[in-house]
Amino acid sequence: MPTGTDGGLLDSPKPQSVYKHGILEQYVIRFATMTASKLNPKRAVLFDGFAGRGRFDTGEAGSAEHMMIAAQKVKATTQIDLLLVEKAREDYASLDKVADEYRARGITIASHNGDCGNHLDDALQLAAGASLFVFLDPCGAVLPMDSIEGVLRKRGAWPRTEVLLNFSADLIRRAGGQLKKGQLDLGGVAKADAVCGGEWWRDVAVQAHKASGGQDWESAAEAVAIEYARRLTDGTKYGFVVAPVRRQVHHQPVYYLTFLTQDPHGFWVFGVAAAKAREKWIDFLGPDPDEREGMLWDTVADQLEREHVKAIEHVTDNLRRLTADGQPKAVVQHVQGVYGDLYGEAKETAFTAALRALVKAGEVEFVTKGTKPHQHVIRKAAG
Repeated sequence: MPTGTDGGLLDSPKPQSVYKHGILEQYVIRFATMTASKLNPKRAVLFDGFAGRGRFDTGEAGSAEHMMIAAQKVKATTQIDLLLVEKAREDYASLDKVADEYRARGITIASHNGDCGNHLDDALQLAAGASLFVFLDPCGAVLPMDSIEGVLRKRGAWPRTEVLLNFSADLIRRAGGQLKKGQLDLGGVAKADAVCGGEWWRDVAVQAHKASGGQDWESAAEAVAIEYARRLTDGTKYGFVVAPVRRQVHHQPVYYLTFLTQDPHGFWVFGVAAAKAREKWIDFLGPDPDEREGMLWDTVADQLEREHVKAIEHVTDNLRRLTADGQPKAVVQHVQGVYGDLYGEAKETAFTAALRALVKAGEVEFVTKGTKPHQHVIRKAAG
């Protein structure tokens, strides 16, 4: 069983970790406070099954400490309990030391040195009567599909359960290449079979590879990641989104973050978190060398501003289409309709700017004006 992607990284976060941590920093508090708000007690459980070291040697927080920080920030109003698992003994020792700091501040943290799969039932027991967030971010293959399916099926619709997992694109590309060459004894194909819960991925990968002209396995990895999420949620009320995570802007994805939820609010919150995390990731990478050479922009701020302007235009067109039938639309029920292809990239402020302009122009009107952007109900303006 692989360790977490934060495990063994002694220096500082890598680009893909910056993106992932940005999502957790934005998302965890909103998930916990929103989903626990109607519970008595107001309690949420965060499970990190591949928790790594907890903190980098630079002092920067890893995924597990981002969860600890969230618990500390909201402890006056919402109880967040943590269950952390890490297999590597040295990494676990570091993790538990960081956890001790937060335990001393009143945060309930259970930590275990062992296999993630052996503690899924512990997470379910701890989360009885509480909302549950499951974070599975191994350095390598994720848990077998049936293990994750068991969590989805054992938890009801309420309290809420949401899952964020890392699906390895590197594994599928490697396994696909071995499959094509008939190298079934090298282990990649068998590992992919185990992760995917069968051999179905082989045909999906080969067909996508052929459709790309047989040049690479990038499209194959994406096709398998999407089909994996579809199969994982099949027969449940969960929906999913799949977000690629790259070391650099133009690189093939290292992995896909797959987000599962039963609630449209979850998709809205995750999309907002992903967009903010992407800004941090772009800032971490610095200016795009290709674009800089083309003189399109000189700084990250210029790049992000240009993207924001385009996002407003994109969302404006989407809102016109969404409201064209004249019927009231609760925007939170139409996340894909609002953001379209820029889901997870366009910021929430792009939505508010686009909507504000359409209302001012008399094209769209509020049926209900919410106190927060996702609470608006809109329709095409009469006349």
